[in-house]
Amino acid sequence: MPQVLDRHAAVTPDRLYASIPKDSNMYSGFQDVTCSDMARCVNFMAHWIVEQIGSTQQFETIAYIGIPDLRSAAVFLGALKAGYKVLFPSPRNPQATNLSLMEQTGCRKLLYAVEVSPVTKLLALLNKSLKIAEIPSFDEMVNSQPEAFPYDYEFEKVKDDPVIILHSSGSTGIPKPITMTHASFAVVDHDRNRPTVPGRRNRDYSIFDFKEGGRFYTIFPYFHVSLKTVNPILTDTSSPVLGPPLMPPSGVLLKEIMKHQSLRALYLPPSIAEQLLSEPDGLDFFRGLDFVAYTGGPFSPEAGAKLSAVTELCPFYGSTEAFHPPQIVPESAEDWSWMEWSPYAKLEMQPSNEEEGAFELVLFPDSTPESMSALSHNLPGVTEYRTKDLFKQHPHKAGLWKYYGRRDDIIVLSNGAKFNPVPLELAIQNHEMLSGALVVGMGRVQASLLVEAKPQFSDGPVIDAIWPAVDRANRLIPAQGHIMRNRILVASELKPFVRAGKGTVVRRLTEQRYQTEIDVLYSRVSDTSDRSLPILQATSTPRFKLDSVTTFVAETVKGVIPDISLSSDADDFFAHGLDSVRINQLLTDLRKALRDQGVRNDLAWIDTQLIFHNSNIGKLAAVIYDFLSTGKAPETEKDDAKVSVMRDLLERYSQELPKLPKEVVSNSGQKIVLVIGSTGYLGPHIVASLLKKNDIGTIYCLNRSPDSERRTLSSLHRITDSPSAASSKLHFLTGSLTAPDLGLDPPTKQALTSTLDAIIFNAWTPNFTLPLPSFSPFLHGLGTTIALAAHGAKRPRITLTSSLAAIGNWPRENPRQPLLPERTSPNARTALDHGYGESKWVAEQLLWRANAACGVPVCVVRAGQIGGAQRDGGMGDAWPAPGWLEALVRVSREVECFPEKVSPVDWVPVDVFAGGIAEVACKERVESGVEVFNMVHPDPRPFGVFVDTLRERFGMRFGSVGLIEWLEKVGPGRLTFYGFMKSLGEGREGDMGCETGKASAVMPGVAPITQDLLVEWLKGWNLPVVDAQVKV
Repeated sequence: MPQVLDRHAAVTPDRLYASIPKDSNMYSGFQDVTCSDMARCVNFMAHWIVEQIGSTQQFETIAYIGIPDLRSAAVFLGALKAGYKVLFPSPRNPQATNLSLMEQTGCRKLLYAVEVSPVTKLLALLNKSLKIAEIPSFDEMVNSQPEAFPYDYEFEKVKDDPVIILHSSGSTGIPKPITMTHASFAVVDHDRNRPTVPGRRNRDYSIFDFKEGGRFYTIFPYFHVSLKTVNPILTDTSSPVLGPPLMPPSGVLLKEIMKHQSLRALYLPPSIAEQLLSEPDGLDFFRGLDFVAYTGGPFSPEAGAKLSAVTELCPFYGSTEAFHPPQIVPESAEDWSWMEWSPYAKLEMQPSNEEEGAFELVLFPDSTPESMSALSHNLPGVTEYRTKDLFKQHPHKAGLWKYYGRRDDIIVLSNGAKFNPVPLELAIQNHEMLSGALVVGMGRVQASLLVEAKPQFSDGPVIDAIWPAVDRANRLIPAQGHIMRNRILVASELKPFVRAGKGTVVRRLTEQRYQTEIDVLYSRVSDTSDRSLPILQATSTPRFKLDSVTTFVAETVKGVIPDISLSSDADDFFAHGLDSVRINQLLTDLRKALRDQGVRNDLAWIDTQLIFHNSNIGKLAAVIYDFLSTGKAPETEKDDAKVSVMRDLLERYSQELPKLPKEVVSNSGQKIVLVIGSTGYLGPHIVASLLKKNDIGTIYCLNRSPDSERRTLSSLHRITDSPSAASSKLHFLTGSLTAPDLGLDPPTKQALTSTLDAIIFNAWTPNFTLPLPSFSPFLHGLGTTIALAAHGAKRPRITLTSSLAAIGNWPRENPRQPLLPERTSPNARTALDHGYGESKWVAEQLLWRANAACGVPVCVVRAGQIGGAQRDGGMGDAWPAPGWLEALVRVSREVECFPEKVSPVDWVPVDVFAGGIAEVACKERVESGVEVFNMVHPDPRPFGVFVDTLRERFGMRFGSVGLIEWLEKVGPGRLTFYGFMKSLGEGREGDMGCETGKASAVMPGVAPITQDLLVEWLKGWNLPVVDAQVKV
């Protein structure tokens, strides 16, 4: 790069290198710095460095901390001439971060600009071996007349020499240094040589190749991967315009710069452009621009729509390690916010286990020419690079992607529910009063929001002002991540957010800085509400009437879920979308409102179970009315009530069963199979197992998500040896369990009715915290599936993926015959005491009745716990942590104690389990009855095997106590699965044996459960290793 600059200075000395303000306020206009000027600055700095600290032939590391002006480029290129590689830490980094970077890179010399001298002098105090030196001003550099400092090398000989060290974002902790070479920058230069798609335009660094030359404005600092201060070396036709280095970027500043400069483009975060857009006639400033390139967050839909009408918006995505993966411009201008990868880029979008419908970008540098792969030089030897960046696919247009957040950003609540907070954070931090927003809640009951106000607003009513924006932003993320008003904390001016060099918030360190305040917030809001609550109208005798209590409950519910319309007091909350976050708020409001009425009784009985079992206004009001009338808390729900609800649901869906004569239809020959639910963790493995069977001709996959095809195929590429050869058998359908005919159009329904041989029903949410009514959509879908099968020409067999939870209480009901049988149980009390197990019992009974009513053949495949993969490769390294088990491990670490004998470790590898499903679903039909298969491991191990693995292989060296004692230590507040775990009594290790004769016949060759196998499965959980000596 120094040679290129010297050539420019010799051949085109007056070519513009950059334009900079003459003073801090731009009152005197701008100074154009030519290539000749810049080459002189570089030579000056090369001589200065040699004179001050000497030269080196070993690529010694020298650091520079300054402000965003052209001195950074002069130091960088001058140090290269002197033989150094340059580390660029940010002055905004915490001192510990910069010290760590210097330690990691062996840096003992630091150059700095006078403006940051307090930062560098403190570093010198903390690191006595660090030598620091203040560099001259830019005026001294540009007005100097140094001798030329020769730098003449052949690229091929020095291409792998290190030249610069940037660092990863550090958004989750201490950043890592990334060393780049001459060849790294050559990759940027090669962007203009990338192949193009006929009729399409590339979107990469070559967009800065302006015809006839031009200027662009950028605010990104010298330590940003964009490195725009050396842009003139990488292109002959564009030059950056820099603003005053000490003036914070803003829309007002951009407006002033555009008055002084004739710009071709902008490259900045969307928030700056949106500020200018909000100015009077702001849109006019964007007319005539070639493009606005942006990164660091999305444009709001309203701003983006306005801007895209007058200029091209270019969303860039990149990383320090990989630079910018090449894109092509989407065909339609309306898709301005989406990215489309170049088909020539070697990458994959792989389904994420952390977030439903999200995909992780994975790059393959070993399949990319070195000249076009930054990873080949920045991380040499890496063949597959998982970016940890998640994207969402366009709902209707294949190949279009939008950045969604980091894999590390995913928050897991105490109930195992996961969500990505980034969309909400990005939306909120764009508020004019805020400089940052951070969602916290890992391992908590629900999420909270920490906001950082701009200094001028820090003393005002911040929460009141931003609440409408928070309320709107809640719609951008799943319900489990919604922020309630009393879960917002405003940061102190004395404790600013910890930020990485690029200005992004360092999530983990910021949360640690506010740990005390966050703990107080959670303890304070456990039973308080800051909303105006309804008043319960009292009368003389009796004190309260049922009508007034009903009105009180209805108004309280409406205050919590204003966006849900309940047409009557009998409408079920859960059927209308009540989620766990709003359940907690409803409980808080009910307790607070009753205390406001003078109620002094213990209100601990107003808990989650109360809402689960009284999930409409009428029932809830009746319970509260009885309490107010008698002063007695209601008794815990009796078993008979639970059974009544289960049987009511069964009767409701049984009424719609078709009445048809039984008949046995042969299903020999090539079979046609419908899989309802081919995504998630198990679904792709079922499809993969079906593809291996030679007698399967066609496989239909029905899902509700439009991107299910891509998700399923991407998973198949990871878990099968040759997915492409078999993919011609696959046909994907989009439907809905709650819609008539599963949402299928008449021709498709007719085709399935005429041809199907088998149906696998694999659509169910495995959530142990939801009440039975929440599973109504799945039961409705199963009923519709039964009708489809009953009217089928071949009477296709229905295979249900069920659960041992459907009969988990069998030993309690049948102590003399405690083995869980391979048959259905008509006794509703045999289901485990949670909504999931109860719903599976209803499903099994519904299928049993369907078989009796119309002869639909049925197979019920019961799972215990499905584990990782058995075969090498595949998805064994990505076992998604089961919610209850992950919560158990997390809480055990918190209390430093494990529970004993929770359940037998009879976990079956996912590929083996899926193979068993495929086998029973498609076997030759000799009768049309109901068959049940308990697909658990034939050689179960005690729960202690799992605990010992955590102790010996992951360093969790804690003792164990009985399950009841462990739950007493934990308490219900720490564990949303508390009710489920309590239902296990002293544990089910000794009384959860199963009949497995039928299952063993279709599930041969199951590997034994060993510590080595468990370690392979647990690797995907990112468990911290406490003991450095632990074998992993």
